[in-house]
Amino acid sequence: MDDHGDESSGMNGWADLHLWQIRFIRDILVGVVVFLLFWLGYAMRDVTVPLLVALLLAYLAEPAIRWSSGCVWIPFKRLGGVIFFLGVFIVLILALVAFVIPPGVNQVLDLVDEVENGVVRTKLIKLTDEYAPEHIRSDLVELIEFLPSGDRSADGEDDLAFARGNDGGSKESSGKVADASSGATASVANVTGDGDLNQLNDTELVHSVRSRAAENAGTLIGIVRQGGSIAWSVVLEVFTIAMLMFLIPFYFFFFSLWYPHVTEFMNSMIPERDRTQTRHLLSKMDAAVSGFVRGRILIAIIMSVLFVAGYMFIGVPYAILLGIFAGFISIVPYLGLVAIPLSILLLLVGQLEVAEADRMAWWGILLWPTVVYAIVGNLDGWVLTPWIQGKSTNLDPVTIFVAILAGGSVLGVYGMLISIPVAACLKIMLSEVVIPKLREMGTRPKAGTPLT
Repeated sequence: MDDHGDESSGMNGWADLHLWQIRFIRDILVGVVVFLLFWLGYAMRDVTVPLLVALLLAYLAEPAIRWSSGCVWIPFKRLGGVIFFLGVFIVLILALVAFVIPPGVNQVLDLVDEVENGVVRTKLIKLTDEYAPEHIRSDLVELIEFLPSGDRSADGEDDLAFARGNDGGSKESSGKVADASSGATASVANVTGDGDLNQLNDTELVHSVRSRAAENAGTLIGIVRQGGSIAWSVVLEVFTIAMLMFLIPFYFFFFSLWYPHVTEFMNSMIPERDRTQTRHLLSKMDAAVSGFVRGRILIAIIMSVLFVAGYMFIGVPYAILLGIFAGFISIVPYLGLVAIPLSILLLLVGQLEVAEADRMAWWGILLWPTVVYAIVGNLDGWVLTPWIQGKSTNLDPVTIFVAILAGGSVLGVYGMLISIPVAACLKIMLSEVVIPKLREMGTRPKAGTPLT
């Protein structure tokens, strides 16, 4: 009787529950809500991308803002810390724009100009003739010949032919107009002189003139409309960039100002019974994400400066471009090794412009770029990473590389922004929650098996 009563009370208890009160259904609903939020963020990416960038900057700047808020010489505590950080950040951006970007842009323009004028092709062919083995020399030359040669004769002939074609077309059209006008004049003469009204009357002449005027007006309207659309698209692009330059600092200011309140609110939303485990998981996720994002970006900036200085010291052409490229691809560990063959090739090509008596020895061309990378890489491994980043990222190079590729291929820029945090959180969830549950299920004794 008691068993029956317990069973009926259990059934009544299940019947009185709402769907979201059942644990596994609630977990499924939470997963669906998270997926829908990501989808909504992608659908509204014009709005969410500035928000995400500002939130990421606020997250990255939180330690510096917390430090500046505690300084006694900065007034207004949190507000003063945010304003101080924004001021320093704007000054650094202006210094970057003034002193770093112009030389980098000049090097880009010089490189493009050398490619278009055939200078790069000439240097590579000369390099191939002097240093490439004979059995692959012809193949390399055929590959290099795809680059522009800088010979404008063919282009000039094409332009001349195009101009002649336009000239011929204009002559032909002017001839047609002349024929039409002469025909019209002859027709009028015939009408007035001979009185032959069957060839062309006044109504047909007016209709012909009106049709030609309408065609010319249509062409003119089309040109004006196309020019207007191009001008409007340029205005929209400028407006979009200006809005981003305004919205990102605007959002950043309020995100940074309210950051402690947001974290407190999110902490209060965690259920009491799961609070300990959830806080543990969130702290590990925060350490992994901040360790990678905050640490690797700062390390990449420092490495870019060191690479630029080293490449300029040994005389590698386009040292600013190569140094910035080498530093930032080092965000993905070991990917910066690509800079070694690139720097050797650029140094070798640059030596072709030097007199043969003053050229660097072949072993120096191989050695010095490798030494620069070895010095910067060891500084990263032994000083920068332990000091700035520590060992809290929990993200290996394969995870980082796959996450960036997957996020960019699926959701574009929006996906690349969220790929690393999502990958870090998923990896921690798998290692801390899912895998232990699976191991527990695998070691759990079957029903009816006596326990020993």
